Amino acid sequence: MTKYNFINFFRNSWTNDSSVYKLLFFIGLLKLLFNLLIPITPQEAYYWYYSQHLDLSYFDHPPMTAYSIFLGTLLFGNTVFGVKFMAVVWWFFTNMLLYKIVKNHIEFYKLDSSFYKLPFYSLIIYNLTVIGSLYSITMVPDTPLMFFWFLIVYSVQKVILNNKKIWWLVAGVSLGFALMSKYSAIIITGSLFLFLLFSKEYRKLLLTPYPYLSILIGILVFSPVIYWNYANEWASFKYQFSERASKAKPLQIKYFLQLVISQFFLLTPLIFLWCFSTVYHYIKNWKTNRKLDLFFFTGLPIIIIFALISFKSLVKMNWLLPGYISLIVMMAFTHKHNLEKLTASIKVGLGISLFLVVLGHFILVVPNVPLGEANTWSGWKDASQQIYKLQMEYGGRNNCFIFGNSYKSASLVKFYLPDQQPTYAENIFGERGLQFDYWEDPAKLYGKNALYVFDNRKEYKPELEIVEKYFDEIREVKKFEYDFFGIAKTRTITCYYCVNYHETN
Repeated sequence: MTKYNFINFFRNSWTNDSSVYKLLFFIGLLKLLFNLLIPITPQEAYYWYYSQHLDLSYFDHPPMTAYSIFLGTLLFGNTVFGVKFMAVVWWFFTNMLLYKIVKNHIEFYKLDSSFYKLPFYSLIIYNLTVIGSLYSITMVPDTPLMFFWFLIVYSVQKVILNNKKIWWLVAGVSLGFALMSKYSAIIITGSLFLFLLFSKEYRKLLLTPYPYLSILIGILVFSPVIYWNYANEWASFKYQFSERASKAKPLQIKYFLQLVISQFFLLTPLIFLWCFSTVYHYIKNWKTNRKLDLFFFTGLPIIIIFALISFKSLVKMNWLLPGYISLIVMMAFTHKHNLEKLTASIKVGLGISLFLVVLGHFILVVPNVPLGEANTWSGWKDASQQIYKLQMEYGGRNNCFIFGNSYKSASLVKFYLPDQQPTYAENIFGERGLQFDYWEDPAKLYGKNALYVFDNRKEYKPELEIVEKYFDEIREVKKFEYDFFGIAKTRTITCYYCVNYHETN
């Protein structure tokens, strides 16, 4: 393709559906190739372990992530590429929905030709966030959640713009799948209720059976997860709702500030500021912005809810993500003039966004990059293979099992072990091992020796004084040190040999 042909292709991509889809497909291929170069994260390794034990649900999450990874590894084996494959697929379809939603809005309201570039601009905004890039190459519950959340928005848009009642069915199925991705998807039902309630034009839909039928369909799709909880004493629901609520602390600002800082970098500075200005512009000109109500009500509530929770409890940076996609639709309309004029300050802002996205990708491919606690992946592939050799020296897997001090270390070791044998977590020494509690009964290992593995991250303590109560003897046998080209230490992974596993003393 010549230089001029490439320029023409890019220009045509602004308004040509086929060109947009081809461009997304091409970028998706690049992401798949990139996935050949990067490591698996601890969370992904844990969800991959899920996929090795397919079930209706799991202790700390519903099953959509496990099903996605199962499909990827079915196609490409138990490899990093296989684990991450469906992340790119979900990213592709999320982008297609974003493009179509903005385009549907423009076409229905017969906006003039100056708006025809906005669907493409919305893709640029989304993919210039760390959210849009990170969750296209990381297979975690948020990845399918964002797609299904937006599919609900798309379905309701089709209902209100085209009066096609069949889309209530699609919305219901999408709700079920969104809940099977992450429990926080339930928030969108309240968001849509508010949207309809405050809309003079569409409030009458609340008097029809269709919204409620949609919710019922969602519950039916989600029912296997409900059944799993029923069969397991509501363990997952208790863990995610009542237990988290019980850990709420007195009112404080620390967690809120942490959340704001995390969102500042996840969105990148320019788009973070655009979020505020978009919401401000909508509220200030509420009467003239009513056409954007659907996106306002499916975007802002989840952000407000978790922002308020952050005054009492730790809120993880990814919990707000679904709301931002709807706000990006609003952003494209609100900041249309900024995207067209590209003043010096806007160019700098977009340049910073691009830099942060590229930096995020670069960090993943640099061996042992020193990020402190933020680097969760370095060293584990090499250490796991050496731990396997130690296990062979101590009689093999029939005589010596492997366990970690957390579900993360146990999952990473398992993924990288040559035979991907079962590994164990804190449940070996009497602590809760999350989903590990449901896979294996530690009592079956009594009488065996073990290798205990942990790293020097502060998130989980080695608890050696507790571990030694479950064995006749424990002793350190190996330390694996990893550094960044001899300049800075990245990780220390320690391995203890433990003799004769038994009940606690």
